[in-house]
Amino acid sequence: MAVIFPIVTDAQRAVLAVAIVSSTLAVVAVSLRLLAQRIARKKWNMSDYFLIMACIFAVGLESISVTFVVQTGLGYDHEKAIVAKHGTEPITKLYKLIVPVQIFWVFSLSCTKFSILLLYLRIFPAKAVVRIVWGTIALVAAWAIGTILATFLVCRPMAFNWNPNIPGGTCGREIVSYIVSGTINLFTDLVVVVIPMPLLYRLQMATSKKITLMAVLGLGFVACIVSVLRIHTLFRVRFGDMTYTLPHANIFTGLEPCLAIILSSIPLMRPLIDRSPKSPRDTVGQAAKCPVLSRRGPAAATNRLDSLTDDSHPLWLRPMGHNAYAGVAAVHPYGRDDLSIGSEESLGKKHARQKSLGQNPAGGISVTQEFEVIEE
Repeated sequence: MAVIFPIVTDAQRAVLAVAIVSSTLAVVAVSLRLLAQRIARKKWNMSDYFLIMACIFAVGLESISVTFVVQTGLGYDHEKAIVAKHGTEPITKLYKLIVPVQIFWVFSLSCTKFSILLLYLRIFPAKAVVRIVWGTIALVAAWAIGTILATFLVCRPMAFNWNPNIPGGTCGREIVSYIVSGTINLFTDLVVVVIPMPLLYRLQMATSKKITLMAVLGLGFVACIVSVLRIHTLFRVRFGDMTYTLPHANIFTGLEPCLAIILSSIPLMRPLIDRSPKSPRDTVGQAAKCPVLSRRGPAAATNRLDSLTDDSHPLWLRPMGHNAYAGVAAVHPYGRDDLSIGSEESLGKKHARQKSLGQNPAGGISVTQEFEVIEE
């Protein structure tokens, strides 16, 4: 029968509080992000699915943290005191659960980073950014695989992690492997946060909006701080007295992925606070529906096509590559909207085809915009 430890120390309360609150907020953040997607009439994409998986792993990790406190005596007392009073069962269970904690930590963080990087591919389609993003995805995948292998191979046989009495069993320096893995994780965190900053800096928009956008996408720096704190606490962990030395490291190990999930969800929650959330394509569609009357008529002074100046949606304010073209054809001559976004060449071909079919291509509005990225 499992031993149930009373909650009597500050360390126990801290582990439980952080585990419950952070995992709950992570679930709420992902739910709000998905609700925002629904409000904006956008389908879920791979970025969303990866974040959902990250949230599942993070909740699983924090569930183990609760088990640590309740059933293994984490934060309750020194290992020797626990063994003297309750036997070796709680300590054996603790060392067994350390393995899935490390696995869930890796899976949650890597899925969160994949989610963010895939979002970058949708926002910033410039070739240079695409190469950097895919390179970072490969780096994160390699880090995740390496960390998982180290978790399973640091002790041979694996059962030697929790049963040091196995003849011939050996273990490497577990804490060192955790610190190395955490350091590489911190590096990938910084890379993921820094990738969009040069592009955001070059955006032609109001400085206040630019700073706000950079601050929102730069929230990941907070997760980097937590990662640094986690690495710092790992230096204090001692195998042989994990129940007493692990609580602080366990707190940051669970907090880091939950916080990463929350921060990566915040930039996509804007439709929740906008009264009528629109993407630029929606805005273009509305502009296309505006009546355009001849200046010869008396209504010319009051009925005109207003200039489109909506740059409020941060996720679509992006350079479209070197000398890229964006063309818009709208308002079918029979009143049906026909909105297409393509190149200038495709619009020309479309008009030529309409003329050959005896249609009037002048039944709508065609707008061609040129975006140029200037390398400084």
